[in-house]
Amino acid sequence: MMRKIILSLLSACSIHFAVAGVTIDGTRIVFPASSSNVGVQIRNEFNTPALVQTWIDDGDLSEIPEAEKIPFIISPPLSRVEPNQGQIIRIIQTGSPKLPEDRETLFWFNMLDIPPDNQNLANKNLLSFTVRTRIKLFYRPSKLKMADEGTYSQVQFKISEVNGGLEVKNPTPYFITFVNIVASDDFNEKNITRAIMVNPFSSQIIDEIKLPKSLNKVDYSVLNDLGGVQKFTKTLN
Repeated sequence: MMRKIILSLLSACSIHFAVAGVTIDGTRIVFPASSSNVGVQIRNEFNTPALVQTWIDDGDLSEIPEAEKIPFIISPPLSRVEPNQGQIIRIIQTGSPKLPEDRETLFWFNMLDIPPDNQNLANKNLLSFTVRTRIKLFYRPSKLKMADEGTYSQVQFKISEVNGGLEVKNPTPYFITFVNIVASDDFNEKNITRAIMVNPFSSQIIDEIKLPKSLNKVDYSVLNDLGGVQKFTKTLN
């Protein structure tokens, strides 16, 4: 009922919505330690200019990113993107602080897309929204090559003795993102659809459902460096 009332009021007031329309090319960024900088392509899909602010953080949304914690700078941090045009945002490595050399380190690339203040719509009850987009930025040490099938096939699965959930072990130095996991046998199938990311050299237990001990196989899909999906099958221990 309340939803209907709100929709009716919005309709009666002829309120228009303006949302930002700048997109990022790609769903993740891999920054090789051997590179001095990496370019991120953004594009304004709208017919009006857009103001875009970009920055990098370590994942803590409650804190303002501090330069001494983030080994990157952005150029330009604030930019105007013309209608239906693209722009390259440069992520530049500063070298400080030093990061682990035996595994990847995770950061986040943030983009705040601010819709233009269109004076022609000033008297037309315009509601304007800024849109924040975040994608993962993986810093990859020089000794680590591009992750491949051999990397993702090292994942191990077993039924947890603690709560009967699925324990996922990542013995690799890479962050691995799972987009789908299905545990099964000849008679049962348990679909774990929640996307999860397991850190390097660590394990994670998915305990939303209790798995029968008869399950003996796991089919899983992961995101590769390019954001594509790769599928694998492993024995469930």
